[in-house]
Amino acid sequence: MYHDILIPTDGRENTEQAIDEAIDLAAEQDATLHTIYVINSAAIAPGITFEDLETIGQQAVEYVRKHAAEAGIDRIEQCVTHGLRGETILRYAAEHDVDLIVMGRHRELDHLVRGSVSKQVADEATAQVLVVE
Repeated sequence: MYHDILIPTDGRENTEQAIDEAIDLAAEQDATLHTIYVINSAAIAPGITFEDLETIGQQAVEYVRKHAAEAGIDRIEQCVTHGLRGETILRYAAEHDVDLIVMGRHRELDHLVRGSVSKQVADEATAQVLVVE
């Protein structure tokens, strides 16, 4: 049984299946749903401010909160923070005693160069990890 489920989001459409899976599991298990958006400060593009990224992050976690609430989940924790994505997700999961991390997998070229966040989390997490493609 899961008590705390974490869904990292980056606001991209291809995380939709992972969001839906996390919401379904949280509803089935009567679990608290945590959603996190990590701003990778090292990857800020020219012309983008921290405020812009904070706004994007808030919109991403609010999207998850809205859909979870529509599914009847009333315990939802939201977090927008800065850091390296994999490390920050792992730290959040440990600090909040998360039982399950549900993540989407991206198959873009830049992940071949920089490495996959979902793979790092799956390899290093103490909680169970479900990677949804």
